[in-house]
Amino acid sequence: MTNDRIALMLHQNAERFARLRAPSPEDRARFEKQLLENIDLVSDEHLRAIAGTLAPLETTPLEVAHFLCEVEETIAAPFIARSAVLDDQILLDIIARHGAGARTRAIARRRALSGPVRAGLRTLEDPAIDRALELRQTARPSEPAGTPGQPRGTIAQRLDAEVLGQVATLAGIESRPLFETALADSTGLSMTSARILCDDPTSRNFLFALRFMGFSDKQALSVFKGLAPDLATDDDVEERFREAYRLVTSSEAAQRVRGWQLDEIRSLATLQPASQDEPPSQERQRGAA
Repeated sequence: MTNDRIALMLHQNAERFARLRAPSPEDRARFEKQLLENIDLVSDEHLRAIAGTLAPLETTPLEVAHFLCEVEETIAAPFIARSAVLDDQILLDIIARHGAGARTRAIARRRALSGPVRAGLRTLEDPAIDRALELRQTARPSEPAGTPGQPRGTIAQRLDAEVLGQVATLAGIESRPLFETALADSTGLSMTSARILCDDPTSRNFLFALRFMGFSDKQALSVFKGLAPDLATDDDVEERFREAYRLVTSSEAAQRVRGWQLDEIRSLATLQPASQDEPPSQERQRGAA
């Protein structure tokens, strides 16, 4: 049973809380307690208004944010799309628990998604989510914008440097599909090519892909260890990997990845297998072991 008087009071409390420039821990705790203890008395209409008031705030208590992410999806989705307090951990948890749906489509509409979150969304293989991600991708100011029909993984759409460390940690057994998706998303290659590259982390083609994505030497080694833990325990193999990766230049990697992109575009246009010159599925130049 809802209570309009209490619902109105809670909405007014939310508006007063929103006006606080720097709410104290006591302010946050008081607001959280008042709202969550009486939330069952609030109608969907009032709850939608409260969620709309709290979404832009960077001060919304996390317990309140968690609650609003789990309410009826027509209320939760707009909040998820706009909330300033939802970090990568929360967003990835929503993706894992809810799968493709209104909540995850809302995540895809958020601005400035990190590489791990984009990768998590790509694994859902949902056309609506993929379209939302494409619309959100923009070229960096210092780089030329992509042209229509250009693969999504052009240099203008590489992963941001600050998230590469997070992406590197995905290269383990349990989270490998997320890393494969991040690789495909960043390079513009198909998921099939990304899986083939990850199946052979000692190949030079894999090194080209890592260099294209922008991994530092240390991050690239972390990826290698995650994908090939049995080889990573060998000091000689580790040193050969380091040396081979140091020899791969960014310009060489960009040229190689562009060639793969063009091969895949040609294969789609002709409905024939990709060129056999140097696609990642064919060339097996050993770079580390």
